[in-house]
Amino acid sequence: MRPIKITITAMGPYKHKEVINFADLKEHKLFVVSGNTGAGKTTIFDAICFALYGSASGEDRSDSKSMRSDFADDDVHTAVDFEFTLHNRHFRILRQLAHQKKGNKGKTGEKNEFYEIVGGEEVPCVDRQIVSEINKKVEALVGLTKDQFSQIVMLPQGEFRKLLTSQTENKEAILRKIFRTEPYRWISERLNEKRKAKDEEFKRKSQTMERFIADISAVLPDREGSNLFEVLSQQHHNTNQIVSGLEDESTFYESEILNKKKELESATVVYNTKLEAFHKAEFMNGEFTRLEEKESQLNSLTEQEPLFKKKERKLEEAERATTVEVYETQVNEWREDEKNKKQKLINAEVALEKAGKQLTMADQTYEREKEKKVDRENTTRSLDQYTELLQTVQDIDLNKKELMSLEKQVEELEVNLTKINVQIKNEKDSKEQLSKQMKEMEEVVDQFADKQQTLLEVRDHVRILQEFLQVKNKQTKLEIEHTEKKQAYNLKKARYDAIEEAWVMGQASILATHLHDGKPCPVCGSDEHPNKATDQDSVPSKEDYQKAKVELDSEYGTYRDTVAQLKTVQDQLTEKADEIAKIGVDMSNVELTYQKLVEKLKEFEREVSDLKKKREQLIQIRKTVQAHEDALGQLDTNKEEIEKEFHERKTSFESKKAVYEEQISHVPEEVRVLSVLEQKIVETKALQTKLEKEWEDAQNQLQLAKEAETKARTEEASAKSQVEESIQKTEKAEKQFIDALEKAGFSSEELYRQAKLQEADRQQLKKEIEQFTSSLATIKQQVFELQESLKEKTKSDLEALQTELEQLKETLEKANDTVRKVQQYHQQTLDLKTNILEAEKSVAEIERQLTVITDLYDVVRGQNGMKISFERYLQIEFLEHIIISANERLSRLSNGQFQLIRSERQESHGKQSGLGLDVFDAYTGQTRDVKTLSGGEKFNASLCLALGMSDVIQSYQGGISIDTMFIDEGFGSLDEESLNKAIDTLIDLQKSGRMIGVISHVQELKNALPATLEVKKTKEGHSRTEFVLR
Repeated sequence: MRPIKITITAMGPYKHKEVINFADLKEHKLFVVSGNTGAGKTTIFDAICFALYGSASGEDRSDSKSMRSDFADDDVHTAVDFEFTLHNRHFRILRQLAHQKKGNKGKTGEKNEFYEIVGGEEVPCVDRQIVSEINKKVEALVGLTKDQFSQIVMLPQGEFRKLLTSQTENKEAILRKIFRTEPYRWISERLNEKRKAKDEEFKRKSQTMERFIADISAVLPDREGSNLFEVLSQQHHNTNQIVSGLEDESTFYESEILNKKKELESATVVYNTKLEAFHKAEFMNGEFTRLEEKESQLNSLTEQEPLFKKKERKLEEAERATTVEVYETQVNEWREDEKNKKQKLINAEVALEKAGKQLTMADQTYEREKEKKVDRENTTRSLDQYTELLQTVQDIDLNKKELMSLEKQVEELEVNLTKINVQIKNEKDSKEQLSKQMKEMEEVVDQFADKQQTLLEVRDHVRILQEFLQVKNKQTKLEIEHTEKKQAYNLKKARYDAIEEAWVMGQASILATHLHDGKPCPVCGSDEHPNKATDQDSVPSKEDYQKAKVELDSEYGTYRDTVAQLKTVQDQLTEKADEIAKIGVDMSNVELTYQKLVEKLKEFEREVSDLKKKREQLIQIRKTVQAHEDALGQLDTNKEEIEKEFHERKTSFESKKAVYEEQISHVPEEVRVLSVLEQKIVETKALQTKLEKEWEDAQNQLQLAKEAETKARTEEASAKSQVEESIQKTEKAEKQFIDALEKAGFSSEELYRQAKLQEADRQQLKKEIEQFTSSLATIKQQVFELQESLKEKTKSDLEALQTELEQLKETLEKANDTVRKVQQYHQQTLDLKTNILEAEKSVAEIERQLTVITDLYDVVRGQNGMKISFERYLQIEFLEHIIISANERLSRLSNGQFQLIRSERQESHGKQSGLGLDVFDAYTGQTRDVKTLSGGEKFNASLCLALGMSDVIQSYQGGISIDTMFIDEGFGSLDEESLNKAIDTLIDLQKSGRMIGVISHVQELKNALPATLEVKKTKEGHSRTEFVLR
């Protein structure tokens, strides 16, 4: 990967678009990046890393949200546009951060783009321009993860020294990221999870077996002479003894089941015999009760016989009345018809009278409308005259509206001219006042750049002192915690040793109880046992022993972590002390100096804040002055346009007014207004329509009235004829009805109506009579049959029989319960035996599996003599190759004095080992820790180690092209000779075709390198860049 051009916008100290074109280097491939502290040198490298991977280069700057420039305008987005070549292909990548603008509720503006430039055209490198797909594509093309890129291409401040001086655990994390050995760590974690799961399973199964044994006493009775309960009463027992006892119990209960079943069969025979006798007696008593009920029913029915005789007579009369109903219906219909015909005649007479009156009124109205013929003719002539004038008056009205509009426009233009003259005067006055204020404020704001630079320097010093004090306080707390953790560990250790000793002695005493003379000891094989271990008063369980071991391991891990943290903090404190020495602060007065600097910082911040506000005010004033100038120019233009339009409108108004006065002189004064004429036309037309309609209505009403009177006279004559006919038919029907009554045997119409019943009532009455007759015959037959069957028989005492039967049933149930209980005990002995044997087998198998997994886990995690895990064993191979490559350069830089070697020593306090680094000093012939190297020696060793890692990664991952390297700081710690050799190393790397950029304040390095990227701050506080070639 070789950079071509990078454009940085609103990022860090860069307020505007800052374009760095690496083509400006021409043939030079080695350059230094120079500038004051805080100018934005590291920001350039952060921008490259952000463009490729979406985050900055250093761990302390990896949060992309903090990259936005404090100087950036609200409408400008933070973005990096980066062009580079890779394997002779040209790419462009854009990363733009979203931010929340003033007045908005959310962040907007995020954009991510990745293109390959082919023949001047941009071709998308991904299907979707989203962060996840772009990140994957970049990593695939470059061949490096962000962590690998930071180690071998872009070496941020202090990052690449970690691999040299960090402890094994930290190196392991670094190498894991670089060479992707996470799967081997996952193997260890997975095995640990399996070990824990299997241990839990072992505990659960063991507890299950113990629970099965404990259940024996809960589910089986403790009977006299039981071998099982004799074993359970002992302090120690084994599974074989328990199983043997359960088999004895099973045999006992099998015999008991046979005995109890015989007793149950005998009780069942007695009970069934007595139950059959009880049912026979119960049936016979029921028959006597039934006879009594039937005799009572017979007496009740006999008493109802007179009533049903009466109902039979009523039914006979009702059936005779049915022969008269048809004549009654006919006479009622003709009576109703006669009534209706008479009412119709009355209605016809009324209608004839009304029609006569309406004919008289219609005739009078016709004569009245006939006399209005002259009015109708005059109205038509007036309407014609008004219609002829309508077009002329419409033209006059239109011209009048145009005249009024022109007059209004002329007046408005005259008012606007007056207003714009006032605005021009106000703008000129405001501009003069602001120009004077702007000049005064510029003199004050000129101090901002110097104050800003001083503020940044003081803030940097405060940060250094604050970090030193924080680390120092952390060291004090950790020293106290270290003492407490050490004491706690010693207490846990003593407790564990005591429990372990007691547990071992307890196991020996348990074993001793099973030793017998003449039988070999399972431990030593001896047939004689002269000095057996005795019972211990208090033997801890295996769970207590394992729990104490876990607690000890946990406490030791906590103590070990505290020691590691304390060592790390001590190293940090040394580094911070070096930084304090560089800024010239006396170590004995750090806290006092820090407090003074904090006060001084607050003072500078207030001053800079005030100046910043005034600068912003000045910018706003300048914008306002410019706005006034723009407004004055616009007002002058507007004034000219208004004056021109005013004269045009006034001339047009006078011309149209003359035409209007000529038109209006030819129209009568009362209809010159269009609305008046239109109203006259509407009213006249309405009057014409009214008169015509009234004449037409009068003619129609007269004709209708004549027709209605003729129709009413005809209907009245017809109604009279129908009434006479209806009277004759009614008289005939009444005679037929009277004859039918006499024939049916009814002396009067009243008797007929009393006898008449509805069809449903007749049927219901007939049904009741039939049901009564049938019930009476049935009951008589049933009483006779029961009396015959119960002759010479008596009732039994059911209560005595019931009492005896219940006593026999209770005896039977007790016998049945006894059988069930014995069967249950027998089944439980079988179930317990099966469960215990299966649990014992399962516990043994799980314990075997746990042992295998634990042994494998200990091997993989490094619980061995070398303290080397499986993952670290593989990482050692990579580290060895890195060391070989690094030593080739380190030997030259150190004049053959130093060689890096992998340390074989084990870390103290049980820490993991294998990745430590030592340095062999050829001058002394001794090997020592790399931490003993001076600052300059550490830089050389770190640089060589980073370059060695670059070589190894390229050799292991074919196809990776590392054409560029950026190094941030570190050269200031070198002496003159070491610096020259470091420069030679960089030149050698450059000769191999790499582009190398170095951030440094060292003047000798600036002089030695052919090109410089100058980063300078402006007076406003933001930065600009420029390439300077020598």
